[in-house]
Amino acid sequence: MRPYIDLPKVSVVTSHGYQTLENPDDERLIDLLRIHEIPWSAVTIYSRKDESGQLMLTSGLDKRLSDFKDVSELLVFFNRNINPFIFTGKRFSSTTTDGNSPSTEYFYQDLVNETASSELILKKLTPEECKEIIAHRIRETIQEHVPKGVNLVVGISGGGDSNALIYGLSQLKDHDIKLHPVILKGIPDWDAGYPRAKELCDRYGLELKVYEESDIKKMLKISTNSISLIDRFELEFQGDDFDFLGTLLIRLALSERARELNARYICTGLNLEDVFCEGIFRTSTGRKPASIPVRTIGDINLVVPLWLCPKRIIDGCFPKYSLENYEARYPCFSLGRNFYYTIVYNIQSQFPGFAEQYVQGLAKQGQQDPVEYKFDQELGFDVEHTIPHSLRKKFMRMLEKTVNPIINGQ
Repeated sequence: MRPYIDLPKVSVVTSHGYQTLENPDDERLIDLLRIHEIPWSAVTIYSRKDESGQLMLTSGLDKRLSDFKDVSELLVFFNRNINPFIFTGKRFSSTTTDGNSPSTEYFYQDLVNETASSELILKKLTPEECKEIIAHRIRETIQEHVPKGVNLVVGISGGGDSNALIYGLSQLKDHDIKLHPVILKGIPDWDAGYPRAKELCDRYGLELKVYEESDIKKMLKISTNSISLIDRFELEFQGDDFDFLGTLLIRLALSERARELNARYICTGLNLEDVFCEGIFRTSTGRKPASIPVRTIGDINLVVPLWLCPKRIIDGCFPKYSLENYEARYPCFSLGRNFYYTIVYNIQSQFPGFAEQYVQGLAKQGQQDPVEYKFDQELGFDVEHTIPHSLRKKFMRMLEKTVNPIINGQ
């Protein structure tokens, strides 16, 4: 390896100026760009042997700096007339809390168009401050979209989202609604959350309605003596995440409970990143945004009061419960779910505040042109669009299995 002093200088050239990057280590060029938050897709690399030498188009994002033999300088030309350093996360101020108090950190960005500048602030929030933020957001959504005095069926899991949701709903002093929490059991992740959910409901004097796996099977018209729901799913949808089916089951259970109570409003703990992820998935696959924060599905209105609440702040409300939930999580192997959530968290981290802006834009579009749901007689629930025959066949086959087909050689 050549001595570090012989490494080429690396400079970014934009229409706003010329900036040399610090590169004390012999690292790959792509890693150096990442450290300085320079997107590789926006630049073209040129090199020269000396200050007066001719510039040559150069490839080598995968090369270490020492691999650029006889090169004195690498010039990274930005191919747009923008300033890539306006939104750097390296320069920020921070608020402080009592050093002995646990806190959750969240970045906020203040954009000043008149001066073409941005100020990044790292806010440190105590659990009480997190609760105050979440309760405020929930209150805004409920007051605007849910009439006073109604029965509201609330899906909870014992995780951070539903715990914060129940807390925020319980703080609605000037907008009286009757809360009816519901939890589903039947898979390990759900079952692990039950003690936390029960403890929280007891704290607020709420009766927790439990849907056991046998109840869910009855709802789906499946024999209660048959194999488990998760085994059924894995037999037909190998490699997919059970959360896809779980989301549907939660909606169906909440809707069934609402009809028992002659209610028309249900709500779940869909948070800012969930809505952002759904929006990117839908728009990137040619679908229009779904209605947020309320969508009407058949005779039921689904409300998502946490739609503008970041997961980090939600989990900051009850750190003890959140830790238990993290430790009980099972891995997700779905490429699609991993892909879209990775995009969401990277955008949110690089550009604080954009997630909120994007989601609010989705909400306007979804409200102006809402998705229409139609009842599917064969499936027995409302769907957004015609289900492809192959997927419908797999789903129906999953419901029809009454014994383990592997045992019977099928």
